[in-house]
Amino acid sequence: MKLTIASLFMFFFSLACYMLHLAFQVNIKNHSLQIKEMQNGEKLRVFFISDIHRRKIPDTLIKALIGKVDIVIIGGDLTEKGVPLKRTKHNILLLNKLGTVFFVYGNNDREVDVQKFDSILLETGVTILKNDSARIQTGNSIIRLIGIDDGFSGRVKIEEAFQKVKDHDIIIFVSHAPAFFKHAKKIAIPHLLLAGHLHGGQIRLGPFGLYENGEFIEKVNSAELVSNGFGTTGVPLRLGAKSECHIITLHG
Repeated sequence: MKLTIASLFMFFFSLACYMLHLAFQVNIKNHSLQIKEMQNGEKLRVFFISDIHRRKIPDTLIKALIGKVDIVIIGGDLTEKGVPLKRTKHNILLLNKLGTVFFVYGNNDREVDVQKFDSILLETGVTILKNDSARIQTGNSIIRLIGIDDGFSGRVKIEEAFQKVKDHDIIIFVSHAPAFFKHAKKIAIPHLLLAGHLHGGQIRLGPFGLYENGEFIEKVNSAELVSNGFGTTGVPLRLGAKSECHIITLHG
């Protein structure tokens, strides 16, 4: 009996250590999307990271990415209640080394002092997209990056976010939660849709999890990416849903 209890203890202890290890892995996923509106040779390399939460971005990740991306998009939940603003600022400054940083709010971001949080974002040169868009040019191609406010706040104004879109713009749509993809597609035809929030269920037993595993789904001249996210929420454990961040290369 004592042997059985000891064996069970060792099994669950080992499993917890393994899940902790998975939660702090650094996995960079590379995706490529050909856009017919872009000319040969034109490209935009997007680094997408979401759901950082309590995690510190390691210097090794930044070193691995320098010179390999053009812009950074943070898909919400950059922070949460209890995370020191100093840590959040440090994470942003690291991401700033990679390129221009854009940010959309997630539900957990509003657990902190929003006024102080916004001040840090603006002070560090981050463009906050709250139902708004930014214009990015690569070669002769105009890319319209659209971001909406956190859907859980009741502040989403999706039609307003698309107001500046012009004919022939290449559209990247960013929402913290993927539930808004369908709303965006009713207004326009985005070439790339980005979201996080679901963590891939975070802890999965085989094919079973609270949510579907993250996935990059390529369609005709477009793609949808739902990321498992970089950090964790609740407990710092993962199983069957690896932490991840992404490089998406749009090209002609």
